[in-house]
Amino acid sequence: MTNQSDAIFPNILWAQRAELVLITIPLQDATNVVVEIKEGRVLHFEAEAGGEKYRCDVELFREVVSEESRHAAQPRQIDIQLRKKAPLTESGEEEFAQSRSWLRLTRDKSKNSHIQVDWSRWRDEDEDEDETGGLGMDYNDLMSRMMTQKGLGEDDCMDCGNHADEDGVGPGADKANHSDSDDYDDLPPLEP
Repeated sequence: MTNQSDAIFPNILWAQRAELVLITIPLQDATNVVVEIKEGRVLHFEAEAGGEKYRCDVELFREVVSEESRHAAQPRQIDIQLRKKAPLTESGEEEFAQSRSWLRLTRDKSKNSHIQVDWSRWRDEDEDEDETGGLGMDYNDLMSRMMTQKGLGEDDCMDCGNHADEDGVGPGADKANHSDSDDYDDLPPLEP
């Protein structure tokens, strides 16, 4: 695409799972996006965004499976998902642990100011097994199943805890004593 000297090294955010490395390159409206894995270990990236040309070749900490890795150009970023290469079965326990949890994104130990950890997507190995605590469902699904088992439907559950007692005291007292329609009467109209 361009000479290496003409291109800008993009900012890279990365996180990992036991079997994946998740990379985000925040470039808005990127075009001519090229993502390649060379020799199973070098991430090659090229793109154009905002009139600038971006390019980088990053030697990864460990090998990845290029056939099972993919990328997607989004309006605000490029998302890359790399499948970690599993160690051979005769490898030791330490080798297995290192393949699942990378110490850093790059093989090079020196710090690159353009590469940062994406803490919003980071998950430790003990969190990775099941985000729902081993229950196989999220919190809303769990609550729905619990209400169904107790014989309450979703409509019944929506009212739970909103009833005032005889004295007008309780979680639903405010709703029981006031109508919602007059709450917005004194607001000015929205301006275009």
